[in-house]
Amino acid sequence: MKTLHRPVILSRPGQANNRLAELLSEKDDIEAWRWPAFTIELPEETELVTQRLANLDDVEMVLLPSPSSVAAVAHWVRKWPEHITLAAVGEGTAKAIRCAWGENVPILYPEGSAETSGSEALFALIEKRAVPSRVLILRGQTGREWLPQKLREMGSDVVVMCAYVRVPLELSARAVKQLKDALMGPSPILYVTSTDAVDAIMHAVRPIPGAQAWLARGTAVTIHPRVVRRLEESGFEHVEITSADDEAAREHILANLQVQTSDAV
Repeated sequence: MKTLHRPVILSRPGQANNRLAELLSEKDDIEAWRWPAFTIELPEETELVTQRLANLDDVEMVLLPSPSSVAAVAHWVRKWPEHITLAAVGEGTAKAIRCAWGENVPILYPEGSAETSGSEALFALIEKRAVPSRVLILRGQTGREWLPQKLREMGSDVVVMCAYVRVPLELSARAVKQLKDALMGPSPILYVTSTDAVDAIMHAVRPIPGAQAWLARGTAVTIHPRVVRRLEESGFEHVEITSADDEAAREHILANLQVQTSDAV
């Protein structure tokens, strides 16, 4: 006999979250909970970014560290100057770049799964090239400082600018009721793709008694060992790694739902 299936929680920001949710709905009749760990907004002060992006003659490389940065920068840039090389830390962001500016835009990024990508992998690629004279990094209000530091050590002039603001998840009244109703049932499958997202989600459910423990008893699906460590620090015991590809994430989610169903009698 079937039991109530485990809730599926998707936490990526923006359209990426909606795309996977719609895939699960259309193919598998699964209505996932859409909990974007962050919503993306433009900063209040945009004049500096506007001025910087209006003249890129002195910039050789522009680093966009996430799909969120791509979506934000597309607000300003319709076409990149031919001398600019874009850089990304993984295939997911490179895909977003091509969607925003076309297949022919030059992009430097580590290919392969998220496990073999990231700042370190991108830096290894940059090391094999001529040192970029000036690198412009367009990111959120915070970010890892490792890559800017390594680029400066290599001799690049690095400019870091805030192109968007991440607003952490705050559960709606409907989401709170949905969560409270689910606490007595099976723990969820959580798809989460960054360490900051883990923190944002655990903070968002903190006011609800038992919610953090309920989450941690579930299955977390993620894309990088760094996120695995943060999940384990937050109490998760069952963590799986997949790629950032929607179909791969869908397969992990379905496999865990099937385990739940097959165990029920």
